[in-house]
Amino acid sequence: MKHLAFYLLLLFMSISAFEVRSESELRFVAEDLYPLHFIDNEKHPQGFLVDLVEAVLLECQCKGRVEIMPQARAFKELRTDENTLMMSLLKTPKRTSEFEFLGTVFYAHAYLIGLKSKKYNLTNLKSAQDFRVGTVRGYYSQSFLQQAGFSTDYNLVLAPEPASLLQMLYKNRTDLVLTNTLHLEKELQSIGLDPTQIEKKLKLSDFPNELHFVANHRLHTDLISRLKHALQKVKVSPIYPSLLEKWQLKLSE
Repeated sequence: MKHLAFYLLLLFMSISAFEVRSESELRFVAEDLYPLHFIDNEKHPQGFLVDLVEAVLLECQCKGRVEIMPQARAFKELRTDENTLMMSLLKTPKRTSEFEFLGTVFYAHAYLIGLKSKKYNLTNLKSAQDFRVGTVRGYYSQSFLQQAGFSTDYNLVLAPEPASLLQMLYKNRTDLVLTNTLHLEKELQSIGLDPTQIEKKLKLSDFPNELHFVANHRLHTDLISRLKHALQKVKVSPIYPSLLEKWQLKLSE
């Protein structure tokens, strides 16, 4: 009887622990990136993926909230807190072993952009090596360019954050910038730069473009499964295209 009571106690504790984990509030974090996820004038999270998170949580019957924060902090929270998920993260080969990818939520194609007043004959990324190409220090785009043969000693210019990167382009301190153009016009306007002065010079087809919901590997396997299933269900329902329409987005962007 003693052994039976002990095993029953263990079973009860396991069930209770599972229920606590299942009921833990999930945190979906991301940087300010209009129109995917951003803070409105009333300091509330808004955006296409914010709405998608809410739809997935409802379908999953999970508790959760959205927080907008700097990208570096979002990464730190994702790595250290098992109940924190990244709302949109590019899927790269290295990251697939670091995190649990729950499913594609949008696509963000990368381009080399430059000033309209400057003309370049670009056919591929290698043809851009004679020019100064800028990106943000620590972003995946830095390692992507370095693997393609770019070097800070010659043609790779690194900026501390996106606003500085764009200002460097307008001040002719770099010739081209690697970025996606999803929110570029709004970002340029926010820092006092004229969006009509720039244009896409080259689409980078080899650059990863899948944005995913991403979880810490320590998130409970039941929650991972439920979130994946809920996301898949929402994406094939009328909800997903209606959210794209609401935020004036197209999957080809």
